[in-house]
Amino acid sequence: MKVCVIDDDPLMLEHLAEMVTGLGCQVVTASDVDTGLRLVESQGSDVAVVDILMPDRDGLTFIMEVRRSRPDLRIVAISGGGRLGAGSLLSMAGGLGANTTLVKPFSSSDLAQALGAPEPGPRASSI
Repeated sequence: MKVCVIDDDPLMLEHLAEMVTGLGCQVVTASDVDTGLRLVESQGSDVAVVDILMPDRDGLTFIMEVRRSRPDLRIVAISGGGRLGAGSLLSMAGGLGANTTLVKPFSSSDLAQALGAPEPGPRASSI
């Protein structure tokens, strides 16, 4: 399974990439929506994991744009929510076409389930 992870926080991006790789998936990463959109198309990603709150163009924009060209792409929207709280943002993401939503922090098991990947072994990590 090819997974594109999109998050503007470099440490979070690295940790998510490690979690996805630990689940036996191939991963590409992007630190912004535009790069994420290009990678999803060029790499033939099966799944996109996208943070909702990002500067410039946010994860909601990614969902709306990618749905036009890739209605088959599985989208996992993630958010810690910032000042607004994650609930309303993730609800909007679901309404725009995200297949699954996760509130940060979440475990490798949560991510595996969202991706449709095999469950991680006993050394599961979380963020």
